[in-house]
Amino acid sequence: MRSSRIITVSNHKGGTGKTTSTLNVGKALSNSDVKCLLVDIDSQANLSQSLRADEEVMTIADALSRKIDHLPIKVIDDFLHIVPASLELSSVEPGLYSNFTNYFLLKQLLDKVRDNYDFIIIDCPPSLGILTQNALIASDSILITVQSQFLSLKGLNTIYNLVQTIQEKLNPTLKVEGLLLTQTNNTRLSKDIVSSLKKSFQGKVFSTTIRQNISLAEASASRQDIFSYKPNSYGAIDYMNLAKEILL
Repeated sequence: MRSSRIITVSNHKGGTGKTTSTLNVGKALSNSDVKCLLVDIDSQANLSQSLRADEEVMTIADALSRKIDHLPIKVIDDFLHIVPASLELSSVEPGLYSNFTNYFLLKQLLDKVRDNYDFIIIDCPPSLGILTQNALIASDSILITVQSQFLSLKGLNTIYNLVQTIQEKLNPTLKVEGLLLTQTNNTRLSKDIVSSLKKSFQGKVFSTTIRQNISLAEASASRQDIFSYKPNSYGAIDYMNLAKEILL
């Protein structure tokens, strides 16, 4: 029996809170003594920057280009580790398309370490290219971040179609962990979007939503997780509640 769950956090639209959610769910889990590995496969390396792991000598780019045969893991604390990314990943990605076996690189690398963790959470780039597909092939589930804006709902079918293709051809056990609504507020528009999403994707929307909270933006700007920056904020409360949902 597998000892860990691997979750991909993804949306091909930028600004939906993928990195913020990966960081803070990982931190919430680790604060509960759940051992968690975060994997940054976005060349912007924002997740790595938030954990001050963006200047490591070895990154995920070295593993995916086969310069090394293992994941370079940086220890943040006893319960939180990270595989950092770098801008070099953007030059590695085009070469991955040359061979079909490259779609399974991340899975092969994670299989070597997954028994060491309770959760592995992968932060994806804002695209559905080979890096995101690597993540989905390696994962047990996908967590889709969705801004509470009507335009954000239009791209969900594109993601679902990719998930279905991966399920049918490459990873039959992949499931949708849930849709996470971010940047919600008390306006009628925001409430209507939450209602619409829950109606369209019954049983697939997390009860927890991430409320608009300036502390989340401030924490990101100061390269901190929300629990270190302001543990009593709405952002900290929401992400701890989300972690509890995921643990159920």
